[in-house]
Amino acid sequence: MQAILEQRSDYLRSNKDWLDFVENISRRTADTHGNTWISNARENRGMVKEYGWITEQQDAHDGKTAVLCGASQAIRNQFGELGTILHDKDFVFIGLTSGLKMLVDNGIKPKYCMMMDADIRQERFWEGLDLKETKDITLIASVTAPNVLLKKWQGEIKFIAVDFEYKNTQKKFKKWFNPVNGCGIFFHALFSQYNTAAAIAYLVFGMRILIFVGNELSFPYEDATYYADRKDHKDSWTRGKYPDIHGKVVYTNYMLFSLKLALEDYLGRLPGWFFNCTEAGIFGVNVRYGNVPWILNMKLGMGINQARNIMRTGSPIYL
Repeated sequence: MQAILEQRSDYLRSNKDWLDFVENISRRTADTHGNTWISNARENRGMVKEYGWITEQQDAHDGKTAVLCGASQAIRNQFGELGTILHDKDFVFIGLTSGLKMLVDNGIKPKYCMMMDADIRQERFWEGLDLKETKDITLIASVTAPNVLLKKWQGEIKFIAVDFEYKNTQKKFKKWFNPVNGCGIFFHALFSQYNTAAAIAYLVFGMRILIFVGNELSFPYEDATYYADRKDHKDSWTRGKYPDIHGKVVYTNYMLFSLKLALEDYLGRLPGWFFNCTEAGIFGVNVRYGNVPWILNMKLGMGINQARNIMRTGSPIYL
């Protein structure tokens, strides 16, 4: 596991532009949220010791396909197709706290759910959700997640310690969680729960086929809600125009565009098969060069068929 996490660190160390960007974002965020990170992590020490690290599940799903479920508008159209592989052991569903209620309400219960945010306001995502529904879901939680929310989770919990590039936080975490992540190496996040889920699926679980759904990173029209099933304070964030995977004009904001670039750049450095089956949005398309060649945009049904063929034969279906 140490070698795997060092590989992740090497990615950042070899990419100065992204390393500088990550460090700047971390420092600025820490100026506002650093005390919350430290307070939450202090409260979580006992739970980390009890439940352990997600990094201890190295290669737990080697040879399988990850289905990464976001919370964008487009996923509303995909619950039926997702349901056809929900109980197929070759496909491992990973969801987000921000989209969990919507998934459960539509019959999709992921194997894992991500909770990376330290903000107690994320409790709003659970409004109306029967938390008994979480008893069969493993929560992958940052050590900085709110302790009060973690205690409400009914299922298994596994922790991850990401590197905030903030010296005061690093020092305390190294002391409280020795060895950090069970091996002494921090896990570098990719700015969001969704992107971090992709990195965990690949580096920890050993899955080399990733299917992305609900990852528009944009809005079909300027006043569309940020989340597919609710209004949110994020709806007011300034948006600009960008071409989507079909060449049509959609709207995005600075944060979502940063997440797009981070995940695209990261995947471009890894061997594997990456299918964007969101069927909408801006992931995998470049305004200057067109489609990003290592991220294949296709319908979800075709992405599933491609994954099945790769898992069975080692090769995709060539059309």
